[in-house]
Amino acid sequence: MKTEKHGYKFTNKHNTRGGIIATILGVAAIILLCTGIYISYTDKGEAGIQVGMLGALSFLVSGIGLINGLLSFREKERFYVFSFVGCGICGIIWLVTTMIIAYGVII
Repeated sequence: MKTEKHGYKFTNKHNTRGGIIATILGVAAIILLCTGIYISYTDKGEAGIQVGMLGALSFLVSGIGLINGLLSFREKERFYVFSFVGCGICGIIWLVTTMIIAYGVII
């Protein structure tokens, strides 16, 4: 007879605190970047300094989240799901904002 797995977890492990913080910061960076892009789109590219500040803040928040997520891998006997997710989100947002800043400097 086939038995079903119920998904019980018999361990005392928890998620890493730094990974959870990195994921939250990654979501915040996405919100900041999308808000800046939306404002720039509605103003037809003439948004001004507020969009630049949103982009810089997104760059800073994602950088802090990436560092926090990478440092969370040092915690022993933990689940690293949020660490991987937070590092992925923050790394992608950091690269995107870096490319946007580099494009703005070149032009």
